[in-house]
Amino acid sequence: MPVFTVECREPEKLCDRHGLHARPSSFQRSSLPRSLAQIVLVLVTVATGASSALAAQPASSLDPSTANPAAYTADGRTALPQILAQFDVLAQKHGWLPDTIFAYPGSAELVIKSWRTPQRGAALWILSGIHGEEPAGPNAIARNLPSLVALARTGVPVVLIPLCNPKAYRSNWRYPNTAERDWHKGGYSVGDAEYLLPDLTNGATPRAAAAPGPETKALTQYVLRLAKNYPPLLVLDLHEDELSREGGYIYSQGSHADDNPVGAEIVRLLLANGIPLRKSGKTRFGEPIVNGVISRDDKGQPIRDGSIDELLSATEIFVDGQKSRGPAGQTVIVVETPAFAGSRFEQRVAAQGAVVKRSPELWRLAQGGPRTGP
Repeated sequence: MPVFTVECREPEKLCDRHGLHARPSSFQRSSLPRSLAQIVLVLVTVATGASSALAAQPASSLDPSTANPAAYTADGRTALPQILAQFDVLAQKHGWLPDTIFAYPGSAELVIKSWRTPQRGAALWILSGIHGEEPAGPNAIARNLPSLVALARTGVPVVLIPLCNPKAYRSNWRYPNTAERDWHKGGYSVGDAEYLLPDLTNGATPRAAAAPGPETKALTQYVLRLAKNYPPLLVLDLHEDELSREGGYIYSQGSHADDNPVGAEIVRLLLANGIPLRKSGKTRFGEPIVNGVISRDDKGQPIRDGSIDELLSATEIFVDGQKSRGPAGQTVIVVETPAFAGSRFEQRVAAQGAVVKRSPELWRLAQGGPRTGP
């Protein structure tokens, strides 16, 4: 018979956009029975019912990787099978090349996929959906694919990884392996690249010995392989900040991190779409905010957060324990818009959609061209 433990939850800690920093948040305690008799009754009842339910299920249904729970769509997000089908129009109708980066066993819909143009060269990269409870980015991309198709037709190479964490997206989790928001309790980010990045002391060794999960390794290794033929000139990574109370912001990384015109244009777009932004002050990690943009850490150094964004901007990385040249992206922008506690979904999608729709202009700015249009 299964053994059940009744316990109180400790104060939950939520991580930042990459799951590499902790911060306190609110928590709830379990509601416990008041008497020993009640505890015994609850345990016996639950254990008996659970044993019967377990016996009635096939073994494959007990594996969380192969289970197929009802998709979470309460906030307005498009269900996982439908949104993947929307992205696949790029391959079916426009000749883009699809790649399966990682496939979870036992479920045809649980796949991390990318779509890229046949033309290679210095490229626009767009990523989104690193965290499953941040659905605005993937939905914004799905609604604005024509802008990317039009840009590609002008000869611009494009790499699109619009839903990096489909498993968490389907369940409204943050991480792929647990519903728990606290990364100290076993959650890991699909965008954690620390095992490929130099340590922060002297750069002589990687920051971590290995990738924290199989999908993380698959995604980061894929990015490194593809960057050889599609070197990142401009990277846009769309995120949401569920803890934001004072407004959004963007991170700017890469060789052109400071005073970047792409960052300034994205700030303008977000404000024009009603997204409150923090124009000054500091983040909860002490990073200075300048006109809505964060390009330096609390010590005045470039942003080094262990993320896939840092990986795409890194000039040096570790491959099989040896130092190698990194992708060295010139302009890497991480958009962090407020999640408004899960509300105002259409506004969130529209704001991030404005960034995607404006990608041709952002590409021109990344190349050093002047701003055009409204």
